[in-house]
Amino acid sequence: MIKLYSRYLKKYTGNTLLAVAFTLLFTFATMALPTLSKSVIDKGAIAQSNDVIIRYALIMLVDVIICAAAGVLSNYFSSGVVMSSIRDMRNALFARVVHFSQEDAGKIGTASLISRQSKDIQTSQTALIQMFMLMLQAPLMCIAGIVLALRTSKALSWVLVVLLPIAALVMYFAIKLARPVFRENQIKVDKVNGVMREALSGMRVIRAFNMEEYETDRFGGISDDFTNNAKKGFKILNTILPLIVFFANASNLLILGFGADYMKRGIATFGAVQAYIQYTTMILMSFMVASMFLMNLPNAQTAAERINEIWDVEPSIKDKEKTEKLPAVGNATLEVSHVSYRFPGASRNVLTDISFSAKAGQTVAIIGGTGSGKTTLLNILCRNMDVTEGSVKIDGVDVRDTDSADLRNHISLVPQKAFLFSGSIIDNVKFGKPDATDEEVRHALDVSQSTEFVDEKEYGMYTYIAQGGTNVSGGQKQRLAIARALVRKSDIYMFDDSFSALDFKTDAKLRKELSGELTGAVTVIVAQRVSTIKNADRILVIEEGKIVGDGTHDELLASNKVYREIAMSQLSESEVKGA
Repeated sequence: MIKLYSRYLKKYTGNTLLAVAFTLLFTFATMALPTLSKSVIDKGAIAQSNDVIIRYALIMLVDVIICAAAGVLSNYFSSGVVMSSIRDMRNALFARVVHFSQEDAGKIGTASLISRQSKDIQTSQTALIQMFMLMLQAPLMCIAGIVLALRTSKALSWVLVVLLPIAALVMYFAIKLARPVFRENQIKVDKVNGVMREALSGMRVIRAFNMEEYETDRFGGISDDFTNNAKKGFKILNTILPLIVFFANASNLLILGFGADYMKRGIATFGAVQAYIQYTTMILMSFMVASMFLMNLPNAQTAAERINEIWDVEPSIKDKEKTEKLPAVGNATLEVSHVSYRFPGASRNVLTDISFSAKAGQTVAIIGGTGSGKTTLLNILCRNMDVTEGSVKIDGVDVRDTDSADLRNHISLVPQKAFLFSGSIIDNVKFGKPDATDEEVRHALDVSQSTEFVDEKEYGMYTYIAQGGTNVSGGQKQRLAIARALVRKSDIYMFDDSFSALDFKTDAKLRKELSGELTGAVTVIVAQRVSTIKNADRILVIEEGKIVGDGTHDELLASNKVYREIAMSQLSESEVKGA
């Protein structure tokens, strides 16, 4: 926990030292008040000296003003440091997660990553605030209180000797019991978030099968499990405050009882007993303040561990220390040589001995059944995964020897599931090229056959797109995703079943426009429709991760059984013969 916090606090060392300095001043000024009140009573009131009373009253007034000013400044600097540090932590964590591959994110889970980015960061913020505003004061107040109490009256010191160890042991065992409970609680929070996320994503399916009641009961069971576990933890921690109050009241009774006897015997003065009560109260209050922090400590430690786990994830895709730079965009070549891939922990390959090449202006199409490895191959080409065997080269440079950012500047990908971000249409298209002009955006919309439906909208290119593109159709999402890829002007364009939601007429128009637009680039198309790929320069037929057919549409119809069966299942006999 300290390691995590110090990583972000060191940037604000100056303000941190000021916060500590004003906290020290506030604490020492506060601790001086009982001693001053003792002097007022013993040297002023009992001695009936008005001059002494006035002098010490003025000193106490100055001390109170110092307390107030130091407290305000301490809170000002500490809150500034905490909020800035938490902002940096949140931003750094997001930047880390954004660079995760799918494999990296899967090691923790999407729901858990969201929980860590939100709830765990919030828990860390609370812990840091308490560290600065409470925990820094508590030990100082406790130590100074014990020293000053002993100086005030050694005869009453046995009260502290008896009560303080008992109070410390109670807190220690309560926190020790609570920590594993709160660790389990964080896991249960992830489960609650996971079920909620799943229900929101699958809302249509839930309604279609009339499973609302079942899902509600399932969520209720997980929610009850989380609640019961949380109750268990808080029951343990909530014993601390009542016990501290009990110890404070018990100590006051003991001090008053024995203090009265000591005053009769001349061992202690009235001012000393009164000051001792104040110091004992301050010491036990410091325990109470510490308990407030320590009550949150199990949560904070667990949150810090979970945040550190994100930093501890070993990236599956790593750039080398020395990387090769790809040539400037233009006339690229793509060479895939004997590529095989196996998921971590799997017993067999997903892809086996895949080889092909393409030059600028050529289109390579990939077709095959569900689960044949088509999307995995595209992920390897983009270096979202590293090959198990073989190599992928662009312009003769192995992609593993390049800088990932440089590599992706040469590639435009339209993923299988078209995803749009919240914002305007033009913002989504410019996601591919932030400095694109309006003319470039308009051209990309024209080529992707998006102009017609965009212009029909009230605000045109500035129409707002909801998160995930929920306010546009599947076909419109695909076309906007294609426009986003086209505006980038890359060496290699990859389309992962990106035409599946388009009607045949729009599909044909789009492919015709693309053939003229991508003459200087390598195009790789994964598709289910034969009609989408039949004009490709080269078609690869993949089955169970292996190439079982390689050629043009006509060649494969004549020589490849798998391709012919796919074509016959989609096209009429006359279309196949006329192809």
